[in-house]
Amino acid sequence: MKSEARKAEAKKAIIIGVVCIVTYLVNYYLRHVLSVLTPQMLATKKFTATHIGTLSSTYMLFYAAGQLINGVLGDIFSPKRMAGAGILIAGVATILFPFLDGAAVQILCFAVLGFGLSMVRGPIMKIISENTRPDHARSICVFFSVAGFAGPLIASLFAMLGRWRLSFLLAGGVAVFAAVAAYLIFTGMEHKKLVAYKTSKGQGIGSVLSVFKIEKFGFYMVIACLVEISSISISFWIPTFLTDLQFSDRAANLIFSAVSVLRAMMPFVALMIFRATKGKEVLIMRVSFVTATVLFAGLLIAPNRWVSLVTLCLALMAMSCVSALLWSIYIPGLGKTGKVSSVNGILDCTGYVAASAANLLFAGVMSHVGWNVVYIIWASIGAVGIIATFFARQKEPVD
Repeated sequence: MKSEARKAEAKKAIIIGVVCIVTYLVNYYLRHVLSVLTPQMLATKKFTATHIGTLSSTYMLFYAAGQLINGVLGDIFSPKRMAGAGILIAGVATILFPFLDGAAVQILCFAVLGFGLSMVRGPIMKIISENTRPDHARSICVFFSVAGFAGPLIASLFAMLGRWRLSFLLAGGVAVFAAVAAYLIFTGMEHKKLVAYKTSKGQGIGSVLSVFKIEKFGFYMVIACLVEISSISISFWIPTFLTDLQFSDRAANLIFSAVSVLRAMMPFVALMIFRATKGKEVLIMRVSFVTATVLFAGLLIAPNRWVSLVTLCLALMAMSCVSALLWSIYIPGLGKTGKVSSVNGILDCTGYVAASAANLLFAGVMSHVGWNVVYIIWASIGAVGIIATFFARQKEPVD
């Protein structure tokens, strides 16, 4: 009987995992469509780097604000409905963008896109952590992180169509289809009593504030800022970085795809190291931050574009290891608190506020000072991470 129960739990985890991973993959490639299409859009002379930077930062700010709001709401209302509605709204906004004229309405479209996508991650994490065993949840969330890093790869494939308007249209269409499919699948699982959700409805503001009492929450807020700057703001400018190194637009997209594949492997690496070190996540983070700092600084003396490319790739892989420890290890372990969506929302909000500010900073520095100062800023991000790890208490190794 126990064997049959375990098989049933494993089967349920697989279904939940596949639907959530695919849904999040859609979420993540929508985030990166603008980034990979930036070189094409700049070539049309209808867009400037400053305007595209504003679109990206607007998306980030509304995503961040939405995460704070929707993360809390995800612990109150149906996470299935919130995630489905979020992907649907984002898909429609992506479809409409190529047909909009005028800076103001384009900025508004990216505000809607950001808020729509903010409705997805927290509720999905809640579905996973509250309806699967801890070991299953951790494994799912490793693939969840892989989906996040693979998102840019999918986005770059859309960019290879060579027509930026068509790329936006198709990306949004796929998102709308995925939203409907995920909603129907989870509805069926609810009817079969395979999924259910804890709720904090009626618990008041104290329920939200209790999140800050969770172990290491303050430390991980700092980590969230650093990894989101790396995975969002730095990643956003990779295609531009590559074209400035005299790679063609097509080559830049191919290289960006390859870098995304390598970063997508890091959650597996992080999980293996985590198990090998018996849960010493703070030590792993410290080593990763040191590695990233040295490599980002190394861009200042890279002798040619290929060395620059490899150096940047390795630095981002080190930062991706830290990101995996946050999203795939720490948060999935909080299922018993019933606050997974709120925790996710607050951490993502904090990270995106930092990433939005960093994106504007990078654009300004890049335009007026040059890449060398940008490299110094990137190295300083890793340095802050090193310092932060010395203020975090390492729990006892797990057996």
